[in-house]
Amino acid sequence: MYDWNEAVRSLNVGLPDDIARLKAAGYYQEAIARIDRLLAEDWTKTQNGPASNGIAPPEGHVPPENPTPHGVDALREALTVQKEIMGRLPGEYCWTEAEAIARMQERVRDFTAEEFKKLDWEGRMDWRFVEGEKRYQARFAETLLATHADLAARKLTPDAPNNKNEERHRLHEKMEREGSVSADITLRTSIRMSDEAFAAALERAKAEGRDAVHVRAWLALPAACPSQSHITLDRFTETPGHIAAEDAPQRTVCWEADLTENRTFGAEYSYRETAVYADPLSFTPDAEQPDLDTGEEAPHIVFTPYLRALTAQLTEGITSPAEKAKRIYDYVTLNVRYHFQPSYFVHESIAENCARSRRGDCGIMALTFITLCRIAGIPARWESGFAVAPGDAGCHDWARFYVAPKGWMYADCSYGASMARRGDEVLRRHYFGSLDTGRMVANSTFEAPFDPPMLGFRSDPYDNQSGEMEADGVGLYGDDTVTTKEVLKFEEVE
Repeated sequence: MYDWNEAVRSLNVGLPDDIARLKAAGYYQEAIARIDRLLAEDWTKTQNGPASNGIAPPEGHVPPENPTPHGVDALREALTVQKEIMGRLPGEYCWTEAEAIARMQERVRDFTAEEFKKLDWEGRMDWRFVEGEKRYQARFAETLLATHADLAARKLTPDAPNNKNEERHRLHEKMEREGSVSADITLRTSIRMSDEAFAAALERAKAEGRDAVHVRAWLALPAACPSQSHITLDRFTETPGHIAAEDAPQRTVCWEADLTENRTFGAEYSYRETAVYADPLSFTPDAEQPDLDTGEEAPHIVFTPYLRALTAQLTEGITSPAEKAKRIYDYVTLNVRYHFQPSYFVHESIAENCARSRRGDCGIMALTFITLCRIAGIPARWESGFAVAPGDAGCHDWARFYVAPKGWMYADCSYGASMARRGDEVLRRHYFGSLDTGRMVANSTFEAPFDPPMLGFRSDPYDNQSGEMEADGVGLYGDDTVTTKEVLKFEEVE
């Protein structure tokens, strides 16, 4: 069976002009209908010839063999992915202007429509046209409150105080002094179908003469990597069908079951996370550098003319790969504003769009850093999983880059950008080269298949953190799944 997540590699093929214009204007239903028509077309019947020209063929005419009877495979893949993207976009961009203003007024004291229009003009919110109407991204309010100090100060329900930055400074000083710091961590995660999604799937199954929904579920597991050791898989809610190898590029546990009632799939695991201090500018790079992990990986790590020009400007006159990487890190952390994003599935050319729009979340910043580094000839790769703290775990992405003789080091552009917003240059500088102990690493490769692969479209075909599910071969996304993350233990190793 074909893994439809592989089709995303053809996304850069693009769309026919008429469909591209419909998509840009947000007329998704008409665009999808035109895609369906193209996918159903038999090119042998519409190819140039007497029949397609409305005339009778000459006597004895035999049409020549069409070399593409069903169209161009890469375009068919691109159209299929674009159809799925356009089906998801209305759910990602769901608030009208009036609804968006009302949401902000529910959260922020004395918020006005004029203030909203000013923020919109300044590009502080992400929006698209949906069926011809301007709609704002689902988490636009969270973006504004997380990145706009004045709005945060006027929140009707203030945030609880936290001392995360004080703890990061303490860790930075300890890492600088002792070279590394470690923590023993235990997490519990789970995934299940929402009750509404399961009920609908069971109803469809019964209409087809079946009494159960065939479900497959995947959850991320800690992977073997330089920062993680002492990995133990402590317990599962039920015996898994398969556990991927510790060094899998996207490590998962997988269950497969026929369900007549909805149920939860869960895992509990422990590991030791070690953060090693590294200053990329503290050593002299080798004259010869490796060329591993320096290539393009469509559709998002692509060396476009704009990105090539940007990289050339950033690295002009610089010969040291470490200093080039620092310039790229500075570009991202000082210029890209943090914005909560729609699911990565609906994105196209992530690094290009981030460098142009100067907004993104942790993964988009990381992928932009990786792409610019690769253009500059610096090996760079993806890493992701969770950001973990006592009592708290959330999805997070960052980057690794390589400079000989030191080897692989880290760049967390999202944390660096956050420190830049706070004016904390010590910690902004820390996250160029080093991380912290608050991590769970599950993924070392962007756009890698699961083991075993998920064949229906994933919620995110590029990364995996909260997990994935499919019901009767159809991938679930959005509110169709419910996931949890719990931190059971977080103890610094003395």
